[in-house]
Amino acid sequence: MAFERILLDMPAPATQTPPGAERILFWIMAALVVWGLFHAIGAWTLNHDARRALIVLACVAMFLGFWLALLAGRRRRLDHEQRR
Repeated sequence: MAFERILLDMPAPATQTPPGAERILFWIMAALVVWGLFHAIGAWTLNHDARRALIVLACVAMFLGFWLALLAGRRRRLDHEQRR
């Protein structure tokens, strides 16, 4: 119980986003979309089954969506900590 109180009372470390990080993340995500399209085309050419390509694209979209959700949660948390 006392350990939980210590953890809750600890100040959060000040982590700031380095300048240009949004641009780098944008290009990494764009490269992942291109990478997913490349693999989706390769999956489709194997036997011309569109379901294979859709599965690859869905996996890439889910990964990017999860990553964006984590980034949004981090941004919300940092904004909340800065308002304190």
